[in-house]
Amino acid sequence: MSASTGSNKADSSTVTTPKVSQPKMEVVDGVPLIPISVTQRAACEKYADQLKRRVPCPGLLPEPIPVSPTSSAAWCLGEIGEDACGPGVIQTTGNVFLLSQSNFQVPRSYVGVTFQQYSGKTVPMASVDGGPLGHFVFMAGTDLRTYLANGSRGSGPPVPGYCISVKGDKALRVQGAIATLYQCSDSSDSPDDLELVLGHDLLVWNDSGMTCEVSFHGHSQVNVDLDTAVADATQLVEPSNS
Repeated sequence: MSASTGSNKADSSTVTTPKVSQPKMEVVDGVPLIPISVTQRAACEKYADQLKRRVPCPGLLPEPIPVSPTSSAAWCLGEIGEDACGPGVIQTTGNVFLLSQSNFQVPRSYVGVTFQQYSGKTVPMASVDGGPLGHFVFMAGTDLRTYLANGSRGSGPPVPGYCISVKGDKALRVQGAIATLYQCSDSSDSPDDLELVLGHDLLVWNDSGMTCEVSFHGHSQVNVDLDTAVADATQLVEPSNS
């Protein structure tokens, strides 16, 4: 009996440790979203350690188009920007966390990155597999306004000046918090504005005292749905020494 009791106590101690449930893969309007990788989550934990506080971390990300490291397209792996490929790349600058990803899997009908031809027509740019090109950005920080204005301080929302708010029929919410949707134009008149989210549909909300932003390039209900799905899957990550 005593051996059995000891075993029960050991089992009890192991099951009382709380575990954070990880988001499961989703397909939103034909675009697959997959759980964040161990390496990417470790970058979130490093960011939490740097700020000495819990920080928002994306739980789901677009699924990359496979690119072999030995192929001719391998030069785009690990880059940041619309011509990048592979898993999302993370950078931290001061108190700002940035994840940027391009060339993820989308249906042929997807509206993503475009460019202006000399004829005056706007046509889609091609991804590494010849389909539509998607560009996704996730940001978190305590002063995104200054970051997105390239260090120029000022009042206003934490978005570049080329983004304007979009009013819907009902309030948007992310995990219970009020969120604001912005539509960002394809060009900027201000030399101070960071051009990272030109042409994006951008969703902004606050989580535990930090501003969070998710955006996809292209103006469509699909990208608004993707913004919402990624935002809803965002999780708070604790510092490693907490």
